[in-house]
Amino acid sequence: MSRAAGRVKLIVTIVDRGKGLRAMELYQAGRSPFHYTSLGQGTANSETLDMLGLGVTEKDVLLSLVPEERVPGLLRQISEGMQLHKPGHGIVFTLPLRGICRAASDALHGGDAGKEDNMPMEQERAYDLVVAVINHGYVDQLMTAAKAVGARGGTVIHARRNNFEEIESVTGFSIQPEKEIVAILIPRKERLAVMKAINQAAGLSTEAKGIVFSLPVEEMSGLSHPSPEQAE
Repeated sequence: MSRAAGRVKLIVTIVDRGKGLRAMELYQAGRSPFHYTSLGQGTANSETLDMLGLGVTEKDVLLSLVPEERVPGLLRQISEGMQLHKPGHGIVFTLPLRGICRAASDALHGGDAGKEDNMPMEQERAYDLVVAVINHGYVDQLMTAAKAVGARGGTVIHARRNNFEEIESVTGFSIQPEKEIVAILIPRKERLAVMKAINQAAGLSTEAKGIVFSLPVEEMSGLSHPSPEQAE
């Protein structure tokens, strides 16, 4: 069996709080049993929310591991079932995995994942996911900078840093354990400008002590932002 038969992708679904269960039911109906749910928060201001017809900023963030061959069908099913073609109903996109452990790959493929671990080939992509991990309380500062160079909004996931006491004892620096993870989906041509703006406003040299990185996005539905090709 070829290496491609064992590929797995991560599908990220972001919907209003309380609708994550419905999304999970749709995934399970499509024979996708591996899910991880987190609570997130949208960053759009009230004026933008009113314009988009959104009543809440609290979000459900669903991470799903899916065999590559099932992705197109699942995306159609989720887009239709969650009405993602309508503004403000949510967003779904895929991220490629560089690798996955054999046991998980076998389970996802019913024990027939091939001899190789997951290793997708590189391809041209229109969108990237910019991720920043910052100290608690600096989301507004970060988003102001990101929106100034083209970002429309993002999703915030509240987190806590592990082993921070051990790091403090070794380095002698005080480390804030409460963190916020800000995820911003952006056209690839705007990625560098957004990352630079975030780094200047909330990077390691600021009180936010942020770390920013990006991930390539593959399939995507629910975002009305023009693609890089359309913007040119």
